Amino acid sequence: MPSANSLRALYEKHEGKLADKWSLYLDVYERVLAPYRERPIAFVEVGVQNGGSLELWAKYFADARVVIGCDANPACGALRFDDPRIALLIGPINSPPVYSELTARAPQIDVFIDDGSHHSRDIVNSFCNYFQHVAPGGLYIVEDLHCAYFRDWGGGYSEPAGAMGFLKLLADGLHHAYWKDQASFEAQVAPFLPPGAAMEASLAADIFAIAFFDSMCVIEKRAAGAEAGLGERVLAGREAPVDPRPLEMRGNIVKPSRR
Repeated sequence: MPSANSLRALYEKHEGKLADKWSLYLDVYERVLAPYRERPIAFVEVGVQNGGSLELWAKYFADARVVIGCDANPACGALRFDDPRIALLIGPINSPPVYSELTARAPQIDVFIDDGSHHSRDIVNSFCNYFQHVAPGGLYIVEDLHCAYFRDWGGGYSEPAGAMGFLKLLADGLHHAYWKDQASFEAQVAPFLPPGAAMEASLAADIFAIAFFDSMCVIEKRAAGAEAGLGERVLAGREAPVDPRPLEMRGNIVKPSRR
């Protein structure tokens, strides 16, 4: 039974505008979003539909500064909300007018959820445009990634420029320091990007963690002041009868060796 103030409990009690999420998502969101609940965050969700999820996010994040929704469907423009923190932008998320207005309302975004078109091209473009605006320590989340395996959404298991291939490459980018002498991150990511766009390895270095769930990807941005890499070798104890070499590394920053 969900706790009284959990996201699932809020969904079960909700009687306002219709909200539509897969059951697993509620559990994943409770896991990854709970630390943000009492913060004055800026929240963005792409894909509004009937507007119920925005009402629920506003309840879940009671201390949020702003809850921004964006949808390309003009019919969403008729939606009205009682909570003054909810703002609604109409138009494609990657269009210049929407980009300008959204980043003006929220120059730094604490939680960004892409539940938009689910087309691989749009997933990649949105990440390129908006991850740079995610605040240090914030989250960038992509929903409904099962669509990245469907041809109708520009995906497929072996599709070289599909969204899943792009997200997997970001996982490689997280480890770029260990393979940068073998290949260029910029060259590897180029086939996924729109014409004229580029992505530097430094953007991947801003990623602290990537987690995949069924049809979801959660990307955590590195906290302010946190350095990339493994840091110091942490040793405990002083007896090393089998291999004493680690004792020589105490207190040193050592890069992993190739094996």
